[in-house]
Amino acid sequence: MLEGLEILIPAFAVCVLMAITHTYFGLHVLARGIIFVDLALAQVAALGVSVAFLLGKEAHGSEAQLYAFVATLSIAFAFAKLRNIPNKIAREVTIGIVYVVATALSIVILSRSSQGMEELKSLFNGNILWTSWQEVSVIGLMYVLLALIHAIYRNKFHQLSFAEDKPNCQKEAPGFFWEFLFFATFAVVITLAVNVAGVLLVFAFLIIPAFSASLLVSGFVKQMLAGWLLSIFGCIVGLLFSYQFDLPVGATIVSILGILPIMSAIYAKYLK
Repeated sequence: MLEGLEILIPAFAVCVLMAITHTYFGLHVLARGIIFVDLALAQVAALGVSVAFLLGKEAHGSEAQLYAFVATLSIAFAFAKLRNIPNKIAREVTIGIVYVVATALSIVILSRSSQGMEELKSLFNGNILWTSWQEVSVIGLMYVLLALIHAIYRNKFHQLSFAEDKPNCQKEAPGFFWEFLFFATFAVVITLAVNVAGVLLVFAFLIIPAFSASLLVSGFVKQMLAGWLLSIFGCIVGLLFSYQFDLPVGATIVSILGILPIMSAIYAKYLK
């Protein structure tokens, strides 16, 4: 049992860090109506790692992370321009194209290596169960720095996401720099998470708890707190199930998180 805890606790620590940051960004994404932007950024990060892997770099090493950062920050700059597109459907289509092309390029690139498909599977599913305390420390430090940026300039970021559909407010909305800073910090959060958790789990943590919380309570702060609790609950149950029954950890946690919107909808309709 002690050996099991030594494995599970670092993974749980990463889940807590992801719950705190990803729920926050998830609520912004839902408000903006660009649901798949996180999935697209996660896949672009995976594409950066794929390029590094093809060039002989260690897939989870610092050099591969640098490739992933450059890739996601480049796309973050492009996504910051999406506000200039008035049609939300056109924005979502653009994001979808980025996701599917990044996925296809990752497959093409990794197909050139005999171990490429295994690495693609790893990028998709992650390896959170084998997270080291060093990785937890790096992620935690970066997330604290990013949280400080968003805390200091919370009004700027809040206005960008939640005043977008109000014509009068939109004219006074912060400019391109703040939009890019939002997506750049978002990209950093996702890149760090993809390295240990994989694309599948990152997307689930960003959208499912935030959406479930929005069904239960109103108001940004209340939804964020509820999303944290739901994320951590899903993580605990998923980790225990995956360890006890030798199941793939990422897919197991996502499966547990997938129950949350159903439970939230039932509660909101019949018990609230």
